[in-house]
Amino acid sequence: MVEALEVAGHNCVIHLYDRHGSPVGYHAAVIRDHWPAVNARIVDARDSFEPADAYVATSWESAHVIGKHATHPGRRLYFVQDYEPYFYPRGSEYTLAEDTYRFGYRTIALGGMVAETLHATHSIPADRLPFGTDVSVYRLTNNGPRNGVVCYAKPRTARRGYALAVAALAAFHHQCPDQVIHLFGDAHVRPPFPAQIHGTVSPCELADLYNSCIAGITISFTNISLVPYEMLSCGTIPVVNDDRCARAELSNSAVRWADPTPAALAHELSAAVTGNDVTETARQAATALENLDWQRATEEFVRTVEAETYRDRLSVHPAHTATSSRIEHAE
Repeated sequence: MVEALEVAGHNCVIHLYDRHGSPVGYHAAVIRDHWPAVNARIVDARDSFEPADAYVATSWESAHVIGKHATHPGRRLYFVQDYEPYFYPRGSEYTLAEDTYRFGYRTIALGGMVAETLHATHSIPADRLPFGTDVSVYRLTNNGPRNGVVCYAKPRTARRGYALAVAALAAFHHQCPDQVIHLFGDAHVRPPFPAQIHGTVSPCELADLYNSCIAGITISFTNISLVPYEMLSCGTIPVVNDDRCARAELSNSAVRWADPTPAALAHELSAAVTGNDVTETARQAATALENLDWQRATEEFVRTVEAETYRDRLSVHPAHTATSSRIEHAE
């Protein structure tokens, strides 16, 4: 989204806020490495917020940071990528996250689940962006045999349902012991069944892993993750917990929905790996997502930021005005 704003001619600054005090230079190096096309200055949010035309929060923490530290006039926007109160038990953090939706920032929601939840829970209208995937990386490269299943393992992230996934994979291994199980994400997991532990992998390595597997288990109890889109783009059939949050955005016919129980998830995994013509199924799944890139989302993001920024200056074209779009991000 930052890159899209820059392509549109805007000058961006990324404000990083790390409550644990890690040096900004460490995070800046990660951004420069993984998003080399982004030219934005990267600064510490604690230093100061210079005057800008727009300040964009990207998480509930950064919404609070903007509210406290951005004292200059300028539009306030909030790029809501998940309904973040759901990340926590009912308590202080839940309440602090929920409170940000009352700040009055113009809201940009990623996907239907976020937009619908904000409207139903807080009567907040939101500009909705569609999901996408990096089709330059995640694409079908294997038109031959496949074996095994893959799972995103994040035990410390409750909404990704690691314990449920492990129980389902244990049952699946009992049903299909000849299928290799791959886990990526956390290198320190020790599941109670044979598995290949990949830890952190690069996008290209992950695309290769997806292309080798028949199916994958991907669980989310809040907004849908990017994982099922990446799997589908590589011809891997995602088995997803049947939940209103996931269904609000993910409608591909190749997805296998399952009740969020170990037995139901294992059953769908088994059905996927024992189905007829795995190669053709993979091709059809990937074909359905060939054009699902991020272009529409980035275009709508830029259009929304510009509409909010210039709504009192409709006679002035953005290209004729020096604009600094502040993108605030919390680590």
